[in-house]
Amino acid sequence: SQDRQTIASMAADPCALSLLNVLCFSTSIVRTSWAQTQSNVSVVKSLYAVIDERKGSTPVRLLDSRYKWTSRSKNNDGAMQLLVFLHTLAHTLILTDDIEIHDMDKPIPLHQLRRCIQVLKTLLFRACCTDVEQTRNMPSNYVGLALISVAAKTMRDLYDRSSRRPLCLPKLWIIEDLLDKDIRRCKVFDDYQRLLTTPVLRICPFLVSFKRRLKLFERIVTTNRIEIQGQHNSNPFAQDSGFKPGIPVRIMRGRVLEDGLATMNKLGKDMRKRIIVHYLNEAGAQEAGVDVGGLFKEFWTDLSAVAFNPNYALFRVTEGAGNCMYPNPASGAAHGPNHVVLFEFLGRILGKALYEGITIHPQFAHFFLSFLRGDYNFLHMLPDLSTMDPQLYNNLMFLKNYDGDAEDLCLTFTVANDEFGRKNEIPLIPRGADIPVTNSNKQRYVGLVAKYHVCDRLKEQSQAFTRGLWDVIEGPWLRLFNEPELQVLISGSSEGGIDVDDMRVNTRYAGGFTGFDRTVNRFWSVMASFNSEQQALMLRFVTSCERPPPLGFSSMNPPFTIQRVGVLRDGDKLPTASTCFNTLKLPTYSSEKVMKQRLIYAIESGAGFELS
Repeated sequence: SQDRQTIASMAADPCALSLLNVLCFSTSIVRTSWAQTQSNVSVVKSLYAVIDERKGSTPVRLLDSRYKWTSRSKNNDGAMQLLVFLHTLAHTLILTDDIEIHDMDKPIPLHQLRRCIQVLKTLLFRACCTDVEQTRNMPSNYVGLALISVAAKTMRDLYDRSSRRPLCLPKLWIIEDLLDKDIRRCKVFDDYQRLLTTPVLRICPFLVSFKRRLKLFERIVTTNRIEIQGQHNSNPFAQDSGFKPGIPVRIMRGRVLEDGLATMNKLGKDMRKRIIVHYLNEAGAQEAGVDVGGLFKEFWTDLSAVAFNPNYALFRVTEGAGNCMYPNPASGAAHGPNHVVLFEFLGRILGKALYEGITIHPQFAHFFLSFLRGDYNFLHMLPDLSTMDPQLYNNLMFLKNYDGDAEDLCLTFTVANDEFGRKNEIPLIPRGADIPVTNSNKQRYVGLVAKYHVCDRLKEQSQAFTRGLWDVIEGPWLRLFNEPELQVLISGSSEGGIDVDDMRVNTRYAGGFTGFDRTVNRFWSVMASFNSEQQALMLRFVTSCERPPPLGFSSMNPPFTIQRVGVLRDGDKLPTASTCFNTLKLPTYSSEKVMKQRLIYAIESGAGFELS
């Protein structure tokens, strides 16, 4: 009926899917339509009018296919040709893996794929930025919305693939200076939150440079934290510290996970409030040290050393790429029903670390980071499986490309599961043990096996971890980033170690020190002579974090500070630190050699405030 035709649905039309299957996998429509888009003069001219507002005045959202039939002067051949190409390209990418894209020029050659990215970037920029004011109160047309939707979907898929194996240089994705003025205009938390609702950040955040999105995230978190916790009063004569009352917790060294779970997990969204950690030594006595942030940073570092140790059986490491962490599918067998609570707690603690601007050590697997963003792309299960279990991935690729009869391999729709020596067979579909894998269903089998290993086995743990994380850091804040970018947000950049020059430029001095002091120059000489591990230990000693913030030392809050401590003899004092304020208390040693020896002893001692 006419009423039913006006109702949009997200459900896939079986007839449309069948047609796409035939067009994409039985014809060369993807290559042909892309060639037509670039070579036909009429199509090219029409397409330029769509993507460039200087060549055509009709906003993308208002494109209507009826122009094609009513007036040749206003035809939309370019838009319709591009719409067909993008639908077929997006559908083809479902069954195209990274090897086929990079090494086999499927579905189109890589240099042509880069041209496609350039066209889609220009189209999305116009639709989400330049057309916004013009179309604010105007009804949209189906063709325009369909073109924007499939362009954003295809672009997001290509961007996600590029995060694993780059398709092009990073600058090809971004529009220079996009949102720079908008971010500068924002002053308070609500201003930054409203910025997240803009079309460009909802639909295609990858058009904005990574550094600018990092800055936006940092401002969102910082302004929200100041509203909830207050702010440190830098006036030394002020009666009020500037902070609002916090929540005290008592943690015994050696029991950081157990005590943290008992005291913090029940806080939920109150984890955004200031947490005041009181450390107890092995004798049960409270250590010297007043926490205004630094001791929580130290607590997180100690906690991660326990919880993310593979021997603790909450997390495993990938076999195929970089020893990255992901939830252990057998965590329930190791920790019982309580394992879900542990993952929820660790999610909240990770959220708290991000909220406080603390960089941490664990590197997470690409697919686990996708779960944390809340929008895992199931088209990427096979590439993700290659990092988790390379041998299983190679076996599935052999089956996928097998030219013979798949029934000869004697496979059924089941997978073998092994948890701590207990083996059992899991059906992938109802009565899977009775259904053989054949040439006609092997693609489905490959997808189901990948889904079981990458998604189904980790679902309970990943959902619990994500629930805890989102209690502190909202999902839309995380969706500003792809997976490698989110890892940089969590851990800082792992490339190149610590930039000592950047650290020196952004360091403050106190207690009588200046940047020209002889002791200060000796310190920077020692710091430059340290290897990367010693530099990380030094940074942890002062800040409780082994890596600098993602935006560099200029964004460290409070700034890295070196405070003068006068001594008469070299043996009088060791270097100490106030991690709460990122301050190194450096004695005025007589030589660079003595300073290096004392610094190495201090940073490698492993003790807390008791050194002072």
